[in-house]
Amino acid sequence: MFAEGYMHAKVLAQKVVALFLLSKQLLSPQQHYDWGLRSLKSILTLAGRLVQEAKADGTTELGEDAESLLLLKAVRINTMSKLAFADGHRFEALCVDLFPGIAPKDIEYAELEEKIMEVSGEMKLAALDTAAGKVQMKKFLQFAEACQQRMGVVIVGPSGCGKSTLWKVVEQAYKRMGHKRAKHVMNPKSMPRQQLLGHMDHDTREWFDGVLTASARQVIKEDMETHSWVICD
Repeated sequence: MFAEGYMHAKVLAQKVVALFLLSKQLLSPQQHYDWGLRSLKSILTLAGRLVQEAKADGTTELGEDAESLLLLKAVRINTMSKLAFADGHRFEALCVDLFPGIAPKDIEYAELEEKIMEVSGEMKLAALDTAAGKVQMKKFLQFAEACQQRMGVVIVGPSGCGKSTLWKVVEQAYKRMGHKRAKHVMNPKSMPRQQLLGHMDHDTREWFDGVLTASARQVIKEDMETHSWVICD
C-alpha cells in the first residue's frame, strides 16, 4: 500500500486484514468465497488505482479518512458481488465497525447505467428505477466491474434467476456505447469432452479443434480494441 501511494498504510492494512479474518469466521462457508491473498491482491491493485486517480485530479496528499474511503470502496467493489444476500448485510456491518464514519459510494458508471436502462426497456424487463430495480442495476454494474478486473467471471444462481439476461444486457449496453464486443456462446454440458476441447487423431497425429479451442483461435485473431467473451451458458 505504501508503494501505491497510501500514506496511512500501516493503520489501513491492519483494518483490511481484520476485515478478511472476521469475514472468514462469521460469514457462511460458500465454495466460491475466497478470503486469502489472491482476493486481497485484487483489492490492493484496485485501491492503488483509485488513489492514483484521486491524486491525478490535483490532490497531492490525502488524509486518513480519504484513504479509508478509497480502500473501502475497493473492498466493496471486489467483494459485494460475490456474497450471498444474508452475508452481504453481515459484511456491510463489519465494514461499518472497522471503518466508522466512512460511507463509500457504490460503483458509478453514468453512461453505462443509461444504456442499461435503454436496453432493459427494449427487452421489456422490469423497471430499474424501483427499489428492486436498483438492486438489479447494482448487479449489472458489479458484473461490468468484475469483467474489467478479471480474466474469468462466474455468475452464480438458481435456474431462471436471470444469469443469462445479466450478461446479455451488459453486452448490448457496451455495444451502444461504441465498445467492440465479440462473444462466443456454448453449452459445455450439451456435448462430449472431445467435441468441446478438441482431439488428436492417434494415427495421423492431426489435431482437430473443438468448440472451445476454435473459439480461442478466433479470439486471438481479433484486434486489440475488441473485448471477446467466451461464454459457457
